[in-house]
Amino acid sequence: MDTNIKVTGIHLIFALIASILSTGLSLGWFGIKNELIPAVIAIFLIYIAGQICQKLYKEEVEGFSAWLWNGIVPFIFAWFMLYTLLFNYLK
Repeated sequence: MDTNIKVTGIHLIFALIASILSTGLSLGWFGIKNELIPAVIAIFLIYIAGQICQKLYKEEVEGFSAWLWNGIVPFIFAWFMLYTLLFNYLK
């Protein structure tokens, strides 16, 4: 499989986790109801996903453009879409 697909897949898995946690925090599942903390969690998880991908595929993925289009943009798009859908559906 291509390295770009693997990097995108890892970021999408972390986006799914971030969207579930964000929805839970926005709806008060964990005893805290706050809309700012989900964004902080998403930034933290995108950083963790980037570090994991950098350790796994450091030599194969180089340059900011590759990280932007294969990791950051898919993460933000998937996180925002899933978070919005889950928040509105479970509200």
